[in-house]
This record gives sequence, C-alpha cells and structure tokens, in this order.
Amino acid sequence: MHLRLTTALVLSLGACTTDPLPPEIVSPDVPAAIAVPEGQRVALVGHATGVQIYECAGDTSAALAWRLRAPSAELTADDGSLLATHFGGVDVGSPAGPYWRSTDDGSSVHGGNPVSSPNPGSIPLLRLDAMDTAGRGIFSDVTFIHRLATEGGVGPTGACVSANARTEVPYAADYYFYVAM
Repeated sequence: MHLRLTTALVLSLGACTTDPLPPEIVSPDVPAAIAVPEGQRVALVGHATGVQIYECAGDTSAALAWRLRAPSAELTADDGSLLATHFGGVDVGSPAGPYWRSTDDGSSVHGGNPVSSPNPGSIPLLRLDAMDTAGRGIFSDVTFIHRLATEGGVGPTGACVSANARTEVPYAADYYFYVAM
C-alpha cells in the first residue's frame, strides 16, 4: 500500500516537472531615459484602449488652458480577456495619479514620479514608480510601470473657452508591470 502511494506521488511529482513553465515575458526595448533599474522583471502586460480626459483649467498665470485630468481605459490580455481598469485618482477621491485595478482579484497599483520619452504624434512613453498598492493579487508586488507603444491621446492645442470644460481623446498603449526579482 505504501509503495503504491509513494509510486503514485513520485509519478505525480514527475509529471509536474515535465509540464512546460509559462513563457517568461520579455522585457521591452525602451529609451534609456525611461529604463527600469536592474533587478526588475516583467510580470504582466496589458493592452489599453480608452481615452485621455482633458479639462479646461487655469494655469499658473490664471489663463485657461487644457490640461490632463485622468485616463479612462480597459486593459486586456493578448487573448482579449479583460485584465484591469485604468483611471485617475482624481475621479475616485484618491491621491492624484494613474491607477490600475484588477477586474479579477481587485488588487490595484497607483503610479507616480513619471519620467517620459517623446513619441511624436502620440502621448509620451512613460516609466512610473509604483507609489502604493492595495489588495492581494496581480498588482500587489508591482514596482514599476511602463506605458509604451502609445497611439493618439494628445491633448487639444487650441484655447479653451470655459472653465471645467472637458474633452476625451482616444488612445491606445501597452502597459508593462514590473516586480523585483
């Protein structure tokens, strides 16, 4: 009896070791200015489609100007399944900055300290620090975020005429979420 149980256990464990491991996510090539520090690995990639929301507000000289309010997007996996929502803290009464919340486990990450690299005709590429996380799940251990392969999302360039006016500009991007090795 013990021999059969042990043999079954060894065969089961052996089967586990021959199963292929999930493929490692390759780190993207990025401009040096937005590279993440050594000791990080990509844990998750999401493809975002949504809008960048701009609002008309006073600038430092009290003149009205368009400024970014917040993003509003959904992130999907390669197979099209929904991974997360992407939004601004200003829209949910949280500290300023972008957030991502898992639609599966509810975990979230808040990005800050942006470092950008231009992407002509589209919003800039970014590296963000994970300022804080909440919950247990896919975003629990995130340390850095990249916004890459941006398309669109550039804010209006004309004058805005009424305070608090808003406009939404469609955009797409790939987000890479890093964890420490």
